[in-house]
Amino acid sequence: MRVGRLEDTIHKVLTNGLATWFCVLPRVVGKFLPKVVEQWGKLYCLEGGDIMHAHEIVSEYKDG
Repeated sequence: MRVGRLEDTIHKVLTNGLATWFCVLPRVVGKFLPKVVEQWGKLYCLEGGDIMHAHEIVSEYKDG
């Protein structure tokens, strides 16, 4: 885990996705979506899914 500023592209994608999901304007979402967040390197899909690794946060193993 690291704490850092989201890249502008990622922030824009998240903002637009949440705006669509909640049927609000992107500027409304922008008031609530922080620019600095905890960024996790691994995600587990629930119900027996795979482990996903974030490219820039977690080092990849040669056999991964």
